[in-house]
Amino acid sequence: MPTWPGSSGEIQFVSVLPHEHHHQLEGLLFFNRRQDRVRRGIEVAVERFGLPEIHACSHGLKVRVQGPAEVQCLFAVEAVGRSSRPVGVVLYTRDSFDRITVMHLVVAEEFAAGGSRADSQLLLRLVNAIRRVARTTTGIRHVELLYSAGRARAAQGQALA
Repeated sequence: MPTWPGSSGEIQFVSVLPHEHHHQLEGLLFFNRRQDRVRRGIEVAVERFGLPEIHACSHGLKVRVQGPAEVQCLFAVEAVGRSSRPVGVVLYTRDSFDRITVMHLVVAEEFAAGGSRADSQLLLRLVNAIRRVARTTTGIRHVELLYSAGRARAAQGQALA
């Protein structure tokens, strides 16, 4: 994804994107040049939950999976003046009574490790947002990240307490 001139705006977290962000979301989710680093984790997520797909509803855009799992999505949106663009996406599901599993997690290249905006720690902020959701959801004790650093993570997850 190309660098957005003058991008140093505020990052907001939303559950639905406006329809006009379809192409940007598609680029972020499916054409991210860094996805090879976590390829095995992506394969595990697709095998377990199904392929992600962008879904347009009356409220805007969401991402769902083709499998039976009900997923939630959280978008990181950078706003500069009257313009905005998606710069991060996390897809997650409550796949057991006590666990939320993060099945897909992506940030724009400049926000990734080694990127020009890596110091904003967007990836960590997205994970922490999901951990906040988990802490306020009855019964959730663990958050599992399916992939990290190019390999699938074990199912032990991370305790919240």
